[in-house]
Amino acid sequence: MERFQKYGFPAMIAAGLIFLSGCAYQSHAQKKQQMVEAWDKSTVRAKLPVVRDLLDRNQIDDAQKILMECLKADPERAEVHYLIARVHLAEGRDALAVQSLRKSLELDPQQDEAWFGLGVLQQEKNDYDKAQDSFQHALDIQPAKIEYILALTHLYTVKGQPEEADRFLQEKRKLLPYEPDLIVAAADQAQQKGQTEEAIRLYKEAVLRQGNNPQLLEALGICYMGQQQWTEAADVFEKLLNLQKETRDEEPVLHWLSFCSLQAGRYGKALNFYDRLSVSRRDDPQIWLEMGQAALGADVPDRARYCGEKALQLQPSWADAEVVIACSMYMKKNYSGAVQIFQKVSQDSKWEAFGWWMAGRCYQQLGQNALARSAFEKASEINPESPMMKMFMKGEDAANPGKAKKTL
Repeated sequence: MERFQKYGFPAMIAAGLIFLSGCAYQSHAQKKQQMVEAWDKSTVRAKLPVVRDLLDRNQIDDAQKILMECLKADPERAEVHYLIARVHLAEGRDALAVQSLRKSLELDPQQDEAWFGLGVLQQEKNDYDKAQDSFQHALDIQPAKIEYILALTHLYTVKGQPEEADRFLQEKRKLLPYEPDLIVAAADQAQQKGQTEEAIRLYKEAVLRQGNNPQLLEALGICYMGQQQWTEAADVFEKLLNLQKETRDEEPVLHWLSFCSLQAGRYGKALNFYDRLSVSRRDDPQIWLEMGQAALGADVPDRARYCGEKALQLQPSWADAEVVIACSMYMKKNYSGAVQIFQKVSQDSKWEAFGWWMAGRCYQQLGQNALARSAFEKASEINPESPMMKMFMKGEDAANPGKAKKTL
C-alpha cells in the first residue's frame, strides 16, 4: 500500500500529463488545419482573376483545373460557381451552366454577371419573360453597364416591342448621352425602321466619339450606299480600307470602294481599286465587268474591251459584258463592229433601249441615216433609264441623239 502510495501518485500525475499533452496536440492539429483552410480560402480570391483571364483566352482546361481547386477550398464562394458556369457554357453544357448560375445567385443575389448569364441562356431558350427579368436584375445592380442595356434593348425588339425598345434606349441615352455604343444602337434601330438619314446622322456622331472605328465606318458607308450617296460612301470606305489594309477584311471593303467610286464618277480611282481587287477575284466575272465600265469612264477603251472579254469568257453570252465591248469599239471608232453587238444586245430587255440608241449612233457615224433614224425611234419609244446610256449622254433626249455628248 505504501509502495502504491509512493509510486501511484506520480504515475497518476504522469498519466494525466500525457493525457493533457494529447489534448494539446489535438488542439494544435486542429488549429493547423484551420489555418491551412483559411490560407486556401484566402488564395482563392487571388486565383479567380487568373481564371477569368484563362477563360477570356479560351484556355478552358487550365481554367477548370484551378476552379476545381477553388471549389474544394471555398465551396461557398459565389464567384467560383459563376466561373464554373462559364466553363460549362464554353463546352456546351447549358443545363449545368444554369445550375451553376443559380447556385451562384443563391450564395450572392447581387452578382450581376450571373443574372446576365442566366438571362442570355433563357433568351436562347426563347423564354423571353424570364430573360427580361434576369436582365433587369443585372441592370438594377449595374444600371450603367452598356452590355446589359444593349441586351435588354435587343430583347424588347425580339419580343416584338420596338416602341418599348426605343423608349428604354432613349431613357438610357439621356443618362449616358455620349456613350458611343448607345448611339450606334440608336442608329441601328433607325436603320431598321427605314430612317436612313437619321441613322447616318447617328453613325456620324458615333464616329466623332469613337474615331475611325471599322464597324462604325462600315455601317455608315452601307447607309450612304442605300441612299445612293456614292461620293460620301466612297470617302468612308476609303478610310475603312486604310484601316484594314492587308487583312482578310480588305476584300469586301475594296469591292464596295471600287463600286462606289465607279458610281460617283471617279473612274480613274475606281479602275485602280478594281485592279487591286482582280488579284484575288480573277475568276469573278462581275469584277471584270465593273472594271471594264470604269475603264470606259476613264477613257481607256482598250482596257475596257479586255475586261469585257474576260467577263464574257467567265460568263458566256452575258449581255452586260457585250455592252462594255461594244462601247469600247465605238470609242475606238470601230462603228461597223460595234453596231453588230448593239443590235444583238437590243434583244435583251435590260439593254433594249440603250442597244437601239447606240446602234443609231453607229449607223449615224457610218452615214446610214435611215437605219439610224429607225433605231433612234425605237429607243425613244422605250425611254430607258440606263447607267451606261448616261455615260454616253447627259441632259439630252434619246430621240435627238445628234446633240448627245459623252460624259467620259
